[in-house]
Amino acid sequence: MSEQNGYRVSRDDTTRGENGEHHLIRGEHGSMRLWLREEPNADKPERSQPYETLGYVIEGRMDLIVNGETVSLGPGDSYRVPRNTPHTFRIKETLTAVEVTAPPADR
Repeated sequence: MSEQNGYRVSRDDTTRGENGEHHLIRGEHGSMRLWLREEPNADKPERSQPYETLGYVIEGRMDLIVNGETVSLGPGDSYRVPRNTPHTFRIKETLTAVEVTAPPADR
């Protein structure tokens, strides 16, 4: 973390992950990331992660396919993916969403 003893990370100090996510800030017990204007796509590869993900859709639409169940999400909807649970996303309209992971997601 860059400024003010780790209490603030400026936009210029964020990093971009291998899947296009913007890593915003990381704490001891969680991390925050942003999906900014992700374009519509076919399903991303299904995966399971060793962390829980909590998300909020700011704009756009997507389907979350978790444990074989499809959940349609749009602006104002929140979502949860339990840790170690098979899931994928299908972006249907250009998407901006913010996510928190606990414990922190790898960068």
